[in-house]
Amino acid sequence: MLVVDITSADAAHARLGRYKVTERREDGSLVLAPESVDEVIAETAERPLSGDEFLEALDRLSAASSQHSG
Repeated sequence: MLVVDITSADAAHARLGRYKVTERREDGSLVLAPESVDEVIAETAERPLSGDEFLEALDRLSAASSQHSG
């Protein structure tokens, strides 16, 4: 399964979220599903994280939670 990180094109380059490609249509367009908070937790909860991995996980959690609150 293909997973992509989407960032904004503005000067801040803020992370908008991580998405899974769920479908590739005949016209070549892709259907994306946002990563959920539960998916981030499941991926990171069972192992120790380095400082950088921890910060990335927090960033992913923030992006995932904003997908479901907007």
